[in-house]
Amino acid sequence: MDLVFQDIVPYFPLLFKGLGTSLYITIICMVAGTLLGLFVALCKSSKNVVISFLGNSYIELIRNTPLLVQLYLLYFGLGQLHIDISPVWSALIGITINNGAYTAEIFRAGFSSVPRGINEAGSALGMNETQIFRHVILPPAVRTAFPALTNQLILLFLFSSVSSIISLEELTYQVMNIESKTARTLEVTIIAAVLYYSCSSVFAYLSNVLEKKVFKW
Repeated sequence: MDLVFQDIVPYFPLLFKGLGTSLYITIICMVAGTLLGLFVALCKSSKNVVISFLGNSYIELIRNTPLLVQLYLLYFGLGQLHIDISPVWSALIGITINNGAYTAEIFRAGFSSVPRGINEAGSALGMNETQIFRHVILPPAVRTAFPALTNQLILLFLFSSVSSIISLEELTYQVMNIESKTARTLEVTIIAAVLYYSCSSVFAYLSNVLEKKVFKW
């Protein structure tokens, strides 16, 4: 069997448009999910039993249900209740909520890696709890968590393909659309795989450069 990539060339604009949507979803959900995860991690670590329970319950609920089911609930489930959310907003909300649970655990591990002695040193210097967290605990915790956050970013980019099931016109959606028009399944899938791999490699490279510059201390 011959591979005929020429049949896919006219559809390159659609592929790059889908890739742009995938990157947009990934970046927005990573930023929002990281902030949400930091908040949830602090809730889980709280001395208040109720707040800690709510934070832990959120993490367990989201991590133990598939992203696909969560997107279905947002897009189709709420639609049944006459609450219409567009595919873009369904993906942004659903993936952010999902990502927040995983980044919360990443931050929790980062906080746990900070030696207790550093915390005590901050107290000895007369810092209050907020100052200790901001200046003493957070920087080394983020440094420890950064590689895991990079992996989460790459996974988020790859998992964004699930949003094609709710008709979001990202890369995988465009691949399936082009395949239905050309019947060139192998060719268009190979091109999509190259695009996914290339972007993931760029993410990893930029993360490595950023880590060396930001955390060179």
